[in-house]
Amino acid sequence: MKEGQNNNSVNSGIKKTILFSLRLLFYLSVSGLVFLHPGIVVTYDRSALILFFFIIPVQSLIAFLPSPEGKFKNKLILALVVLFGFSFIAAGFSPRVFFSLDNLGIIGLGILAFVLTWLLFYHPRWAFFSVTEPFILGWICFRLLVFSRSGEDAAGESYALTQFIMSWTIIVFLLHSAVIYLCLYPKSTMGIKKEFLLTLTGAIILLSAIIFFVPADFVRNIIIENFLEDRMDRRAGESDNDWGIDENSGGRRQGRRTVPGDNEGRTPSLRSLSEYDWPGDGRSSRGTDQNQQYAVMVVASKYEPVYMGNSIRGLLDPVHGFIVSPNETFNRLSSQRFFVTWNNSETYSDMGRYEQEIAVLSTLSFKYMPYRPLSIDPTIQYELGGPFRFIHSMVSGVHYGDPMDLLYIPGRPLSARERAELSPYLELPLEQGDLNVFQEHLDKIMEDWEENRSRIMGNNVNESMEKIAAILLGFSDFQYHINFNNTAAISDLLNFITNTREGDCVEFSHTAALLGRMAGIPSRVVTGFLASEGLQTTAHLRGLMALRNSIPFLQEFPFDDLYLVTDAHGHAWPQFYVPGYGWLDFEATAFAIPPIGLGDGNLRDVVIPRLDENRVFSGIRAFPWEAVLRTLITIIMLLLIAAYSMKYGRELYLYQGQKKGGQEGARYLYLLLLAKLASEGKPIKPVSKTAPEYAALFPGDDTADAVDGSNVNAGLEAGSDSFAVFARIYTELRWRSFNDKAEAESRFVALKKEYENILAMHKRKGLLGFIKRIFSLRGLAYL
Repeated sequence: MKEGQNNNSVNSGIKKTILFSLRLLFYLSVSGLVFLHPGIVVTYDRSALILFFFIIPVQSLIAFLPSPEGKFKNKLILALVVLFGFSFIAAGFSPRVFFSLDNLGIIGLGILAFVLTWLLFYHPRWAFFSVTEPFILGWICFRLLVFSRSGEDAAGESYALTQFIMSWTIIVFLLHSAVIYLCLYPKSTMGIKKEFLLTLTGAIILLSAIIFFVPADFVRNIIIENFLEDRMDRRAGESDNDWGIDENSGGRRQGRRTVPGDNEGRTPSLRSLSEYDWPGDGRSSRGTDQNQQYAVMVVASKYEPVYMGNSIRGLLDPVHGFIVSPNETFNRLSSQRFFVTWNNSETYSDMGRYEQEIAVLSTLSFKYMPYRPLSIDPTIQYELGGPFRFIHSMVSGVHYGDPMDLLYIPGRPLSARERAELSPYLELPLEQGDLNVFQEHLDKIMEDWEENRSRIMGNNVNESMEKIAAILLGFSDFQYHINFNNTAAISDLLNFITNTREGDCVEFSHTAALLGRMAGIPSRVVTGFLASEGLQTTAHLRGLMALRNSIPFLQEFPFDDLYLVTDAHGHAWPQFYVPGYGWLDFEATAFAIPPIGLGDGNLRDVVIPRLDENRVFSGIRAFPWEAVLRTLITIIMLLLIAAYSMKYGRELYLYQGQKKGGQEGARYLYLLLLAKLASEGKPIKPVSKTAPEYAALFPGDDTADAVDGSNVNAGLEAGSDSFAVFARIYTELRWRSFNDKAEAESRFVALKKEYENILAMHKRKGLLGFIKRIFSLRGLAYL
């Protein structure tokens, strides 16, 4: 009776293993598609990778592996150790980030994966809410389909893959639902074969319907292309003043002072250029026509100015000056792709920051964002904007108002913790001779500040802001103009302060940041674009109105919240760390002598794209065999990793269990022997056979009859390699009651010796045998 119950248990274990493997396969297959879909301008970040491809699968595996009676707490401890270990990696080894809400959410999902798997396979009556699993996977596939229709490029590149996703969505949904059903109702009268055949038939019917009845142009999107022979004039022509903006309007409101400018005299005009002749990637070649500025993006924000950065330069090189910091999260976000909204997991306590929503319609695929980003939505490829093809939406924690106002608010010095954390932004690895020149300049401007301090400051004390103010006011006799100098080597900065005393934002920002470090203020340089009311001339406003009338997306925002950004608004600015307020954007050029004439790039003629209203459908690309093949290979690799982890994890688990010895250890040793023999290519034990019956499949049984429970030693001394000897000892240990614990231990020693003899007799020979043994997965049949 007991052996029959054991066979039923083995049968149940095999069924559970099949169901668990299918459930894991469906999950990984859907999650892996995100990597390969060309319509997604985003993939997983590090924390998402760890969550979806390590934490959830590993937690599910730990929950699924069987545990001896009363040993569930050991499994739970292992799950928690693994969970918190992976979560700490996801948090970037930062204790502060580890306890953030986002990371606690990751831990919560890991716990949910463990609990749901454990309930589903061991206590199904409490796992009723697992019916939502197929719908979650279906939602992921739905998101992929949405991205397929997000733009002309996405639709064209992902057409055939989209049909594959639709088909796979239905198959996964049906089969996964069947798996959940069989887990919830393990004693279903229909039987596993009938239910899977029924589900598979339904999947085939729906798949056929998709292939034969879904229209071929289901995912076709309108492409921006015009086949008419009488194309529009391909020159940047003067635009009519019919946009409802007053020619003499100087702007909509008075904004914070940013880049100095003198709008007296020349007024830029608005020109348009056919979208088909628009410079590639949205940038103009500045050397081609220095009398024009080309639209780059439109920024929607209720507050201005908006310092749209994409690169933080925090490393100071003794020759090249400030260079990009590779470890800055901000720099990575500019080009990183997201499938779902990215949320900043780092907490902050900076004063004076407020959440600001910004939407950007851009000609550039790279994201530009204000510091400090709190959340970033996936990039959308927009089909109705001509060259403005990308939508970036985000929320940032920005400091409203002019940071120079903090000069009149008492402040505090850097704390010891801040100084330690910000030490990379205080480094000055320059040649001593260069340091002396910069120090001489800093001493002079600090002397000038002290002479005027009482008049400016009164009795207020804010040491950090005073140093920043002195540095910026030190540029009051420097000339600002646009010379398109994109280099800021130390030699250029030395020439800037000692000789020319003129330059553009690059020289001003880099010099200000360097002097800030010398004054003991953590400093760095940010590059990107500046969206500001002060840069919106009448031509810019007319261009905004023209674009807003042509592009539906811009009509979602009030006109007063829109800012036209051109390539002339490319900018660099210093960021100083102010204790209590964090990193703040300062404007070094605002203190300089305003540019004259075309030295002010914002006075050049504004050029916007002229959109074509005649559009045709895009053609259908060939089936993306490579993408589908990569998907299948990825899924196969993930499954192999999971399979080998299960194989060797189980063997390790059994090996540790057999160390208990006696009757308890005998069961572990028996299961370990079966797994080892399977890897050696020996027959898999049928679930209906007992250990002695299975032993009959092995040679050497002629000695078995001479060996009984009272004459075990005789059999061992005879050197028998028969499995029957092992089976008899195992049967005795499993079902006989031992009054003497020492006797049970001696039987276990004999059992283990016979175990080693059997493995030695049946071990594969040679290098080929070793390879087969290592890579064999036949032992998984006993899960």
